[in-house]
Amino acid sequence: MSFDVFLILVCSILGLLAHGSRRVPWLEWLLRVIIFGFFIYDALTGMAGELFGNQSGWQLGVWKVLAVITLALLFINVRKCISVVFSVTERIVSGQAFIALYKKASAAEAFLAERIFVPSSIPHMVAFFIFVNAVAFMLGGVDPNSAKMPMLPIPLPVPMDQLFTYNGFGLVFVSICGVGILVARNPKEVAARLAWAKPTWAQVGIGVGLIVFAFTYDYVWSLFTHQMQGDLGGKLSNYNAGTFTAGGGFGSSIILALAVALCAGIGEETLIRGALQPAFGILPAAILHGLLHGQFSHAPLFMVQVAGWSTCMGIAKRYTNTTTTIIGHAGFNLATTFLFAFNP
Repeated sequence: MSFDVFLILVCSILGLLAHGSRRVPWLEWLLRVIIFGFFIYDALTGMAGELFGNQSGWQLGVWKVLAVITLALLFINVRKCISVVFSVTERIVSGQAFIALYKKASAAEAFLAERIFVPSSIPHMVAFFIFVNAVAFMLGGVDPNSAKMPMLPIPLPVPMDQLFTYNGFGLVFVSICGVGILVARNPKEVAARLAWAKPTWAQVGIGVGLIVFAFTYDYVWSLFTHQMQGDLGGKLSNYNAGTFTAGGGFGSSIILALAVALCAGIGEETLIRGALQPAFGILPAAILHGLLHGQFSHAPLFMVQVAGWSTCMGIAKRYTNTTTTIIGHAGFNLATTFLFAFNP
């Protein structure tokens, strides 16, 4: 079992336990003990790193902040503050606050008309615990100094089994467990919660528009990155060409492109847009989406690029559904992966 699959299983179990705590009260205390145990681990790891000097200042800072947030998360007043921050951020990013102000609503109505992240919800508490640990794990691998001279790892062909076990089925599995399948929701309710819905023709058109937008977004970024140290945009093209390699010409390239489109498109959109965005809002979910592209840990600019694109996809999902953004994400992946894989 790979480490990624192990993490998927752990997060899935925690999600189901969190939803089960609504009916079985002692599960809530078990989860609180688990979270407190992680606080002890994070604190001791940070102390050990400082004592033995085996971690950079950046990594020590990440561990310390993670320990503080993990402990603070156990207190309802802290979660209330998180809810306010997430709610205001969501109203601003989605544009709803400005629409409300235009319609003469009060400031309170404009910025706090909806609640993102429910402080009293144990599933939301556990989800945020997983969220901050994932963010810390990814940030811990980032070298801040690499922002001045970005570089990419040696490209290795993406394994097909990884696409299905992690990017595809794994992310979908953790998403449906995270929203409480068969514990708090039946399959039909899970589909509704994840905003899996049959798209209208208008939404199909929006999905196609998102494909065009993604290409335009990438092109605009490339104008900037090609001017950076060592032609960073060119490095990314070479990295992608090496990652999405397929022997056998057209047929093999199509198979790989379809696998990437379906697995990454469906898996990432289901997790980021379907499961996380309703609980945390557009921006936090998009930031995690950017950080999940850990292959860019030594070129953090590309993480920012992904997060920016993901924010735009989140706005589109806000006014449509997850199926619409799956069309845009999968369609973009299909075209770009095929171009890199076929590479005639």
